[in-house]
Amino acid sequence: MNRNEKALIYKDINEITSSKRVIMPMTIVPIILTIIVPLGIVIGANFVGNDSSMITKLAPLLKKLPLEYTTYTPTQLLIKVMINFMFPSYFLIIPIMCSGVIGASSFVGEKEHKTLESLLYTPISMEQLLRAKILGVFIPSYIVTLISFIAIGIIFNIGGFIYFGGLIFPDIKWLIIILWISPAINLLSLIFTVMVSAKSETFQEAQQVSGLLVIPVILLLVGQITGVLLLSNLVLFLGGGILLILDYILMKRIASKFIPEKLI
Repeated sequence: MNRNEKALIYKDINEITSSKRVIMPMTIVPIILTIIVPLGIVIGANFVGNDSSMITKLAPLLKKLPLEYTTYTPTQLLIKVMINFMFPSYFLIIPIMCSGVIGASSFVGEKEHKTLESLLYTPISMEQLLRAKILGVFIPSYIVTLISFIAIGIIFNIGGFIYFGGLIFPDIKWLIIILWISPAINLLSLIFTVMVSAKSETFQEAQQVSGLLVIPVILLLVGQITGVLLLSNLVLFLGGGILLILDYILMKRIASKFIPEKLI
């Protein structure tokens, strides 16, 4: 990576951190998903008490879970199910949202601010420009994802000490999600945003279209909660590998089409 690429990455990150339309969703959404909702679950679990009806309501899901889940109290069961079967899919909304918002701002923002043409005349190749742009979006997006992971971990471990007497987060599944699947999802959302941005004229248009990637995650969330689709650690690991391969293929495709005439 040469000095021009580093300068462009620094420029993009600086613009991202000073843009209210980017900072607002990147702050509000993670706070809701990783602080407010988990706090509500940890506090609300206390009111479940020894309500046996909780077991009855979760009976269809419990039949497909490991035997250890049958040994939990209703309170512990609620927290464990939320951590292992609701929040993994829920959490993936964050990297998708961050990459979509930042990517739309980075690529379409150049069009809106009329700075794209001057950028194309700088002494940097199209390959270097694309690489710098992608890194300039991926880095802050993944940092927000990591911070969100830490925040959700702190809250759930507080609940762990209260209801389990020790740490309950993260497990192997969550490590696969944050270290393997989240980067792949980040890249996929970013690549999709780049493809959409080439035909979008405004930030809002690019952001709305790239937001369609949230739909499969919501369907996965429903499948996990209902017990229709339960993903093992092996399936998650293989799924992350498939996503990275898809990222590589799509990256090659957009690199071949990343030419000035189609950007301006």
